Amino acid sequence: MIYFAKAVSIIFHPAILILLLPFLVVYRQTENSLYALKWQMFSALFVFLAGLLVFLGEQLGVFSDSDLIKRSERTKFYTMVIILLVLYIVAVVFFKGIFSPLVIISFGTLFGVVLFTIVNHLFKISIHSGTVCAFVISLGILYGINIFFAVVWIAPLMIWARIMLKKHTIYEAISGGTLGGIITIVTYLIGKNFL
Repeated sequence: MIYFAKAVSIIFHPAILILLLPFLVVYRQTENSLYALKWQMFSALFVFLAGLLVFLGEQLGVFSDSDLIKRSERTKFYTMVIILLVLYIVAVVFFKGIFSPLVIISFGTLFGVVLFTIVNHLFKISIHSGTVCAFVISLGILYGINIFFAVVWIAPLMIWARIMLKKHTIYEAISGGTLGGIITIVTYLIGKNFL
């Protein structure tokens, strides 16, 4: 079971889901797979930079592991991600304009990271669960209820995996998922008024 839980955590890792989201958003908007792939590759640069910073941080002793298991280390990670997100948003606004779905989702992600940073001062919550729940709800919003029900199983599976691997308690895993879901729904409701 531990190997299966590890596989779930790798296959549905936040970096992988965040890599997929720009393609899915842009494709839904344009139905042009090449254009969506271009934005996915552009977004991959920022995801790669975040991963590289975590890797270097781990090598330099800033982070004890790539899962950022220690709550005290997460603020540094969140700060790096906030800086990268602001740069990403500026670039997307420059190329696509302020009212693009990709900008709205990027602002929602920035809002989410800020909230996760604030909550981190009180207790540790699961980034994995939060990202998976946000991703599942985003797919439902973008592609409809049938797609949502086709992928909703990923969220409880990730919560189970994080608990099984002893990376989080049940409270931390469910709290992360709940916060990720709420942020996604609020982002959608706000974005719907702007688009």
